[in-house]
Amino acid sequence: MQTRNRRLDDEKRTALIEAAMEEIAANGIEGASYNRIIERSGLSKGAVYYYFENKESLYGTVLDEVEHKFIAAVGRLKMPETKEEFWLLCRAHYEKAIRFGSDNFDMVKVVRSLIEPFTTGKKDGEIYENFRKIDRWTSFLLKKGQALGAIRRDVSEDLIKRVLQAVGHAMDSWFFEMLEKKPESADLDLFLNFAMDMFERILSPGGAV
Repeated sequence: MQTRNRRLDDEKRTALIEAAMEEIAANGIEGASYNRIIERSGLSKGAVYYYFENKESLYGTVLDEVEHKFIAAVGRLKMPETKEEFWLLCRAHYEKAIRFGSDNFDMVKVVRSLIEPFTTGKKDGEIYENFRKIDRWTSFLLKKGQALGAIRRDVSEDLIKRVLQAVGHAMDSWFFEMLEKKPESADLDLFLNFAMDMFERILSPGGAV
């Protein structure tokens, strides 16, 4: 993610990223204040503007940090080689991702706050490159699944992808809302079984078996 090509030392960078995550998690992307982020970080306004031209460039750095932590904890999805492997590997990766989100709820709030404009059509701007990468990766995974016979082919890949993203977004949103407001209702294992059953029923050539 582009900054002003000047290196911020690790301590200041950590303070600024943590301040931005706290502010976005507390107030959402629309309500977040660049000035409050700077105040939370304990850095001077001049120092922050020296490294980041605006809040969008800072938000991009925040997303990069979340991505790095996610990959370090969850890893990358191993590409399946057979139809039988496809759903097993997808289930294992999805479970790791949801468990990571459950243990890092502030990160979830930040990502979901930033992803909302992307899901409603706003896809321009450098800040959304992380989400465009996910979008491209999803297309690749679906094509791989189709090649293995694990994903249906009766409609266009673009429609399948949109349905997958919409259903996934709805289910994840519900789960994390429950986790925040009614944690006793957020049964992780029950949710994972339901979510994967829904994905298979929607995406498999013959539905879930």
